[in-house]
Amino acid sequence: APADGLGGLPVGVFSSDKVDVDGFPVDGNEASNWPYDWTVEIEHFAGRTWSIGFSAAFTSYEDQDDPELLTNLNTYSGFFRVVIPSNTAVRPYLRAGMGGVQVEFETATARVDADYSFSFQAGGGLLWLPARWLGLNAQALYYNGSTEDAYIAENNTIVGFDVQYWAFAGGVSLFFP
Repeated sequence: APADGLGGLPVGVFSSDKVDVDGFPVDGNEASNWPYDWTVEIEHFAGRTWSIGFSAAFTSYEDQDDPELLTNLNTYSGFFRVVIPSNTAVRPYLRAGMGGVQVEFETATARVDADYSFSFQAGGGLLWLPARWLGLNAQALYYNGSTEDAYIAENNTIVGFDVQYWAFAGGVSLFFP
């Protein structure tokens, strides 16, 4: 069930325990500019109302002060979905999953990757089934990654903030018997 993303929204400026003398976060300075977020998923409906699957999600955020600096998030996770039965072709669902997230800082001349960290996501959406083999969906997922202490070997530092963001997606699902 592949899905194309629509956008993402960081929670605050991501979260950081480190603050400057005025109390403002010193790390995680991402702009709330609704960056493009895209996801590819595959899942198996093990029953009529539940499935298990794998998701690969990719998002890039611009820095508020330096638009040449991108913070890329690469998330790989397994998930569990429960579809709520209805008497219509539109079915709501709940979804939760966990896996790993990698923070990558990118400029025009350099790219540095942090180690992978634990992440989880939870949310829900609507699945419309206009045909037995075709589905259209819309979902909102909250992602949380424990990246604050993720090590960046290229420059011997750590990320310095946890990633927390919402991803809003719409997609097309193909079902095979």
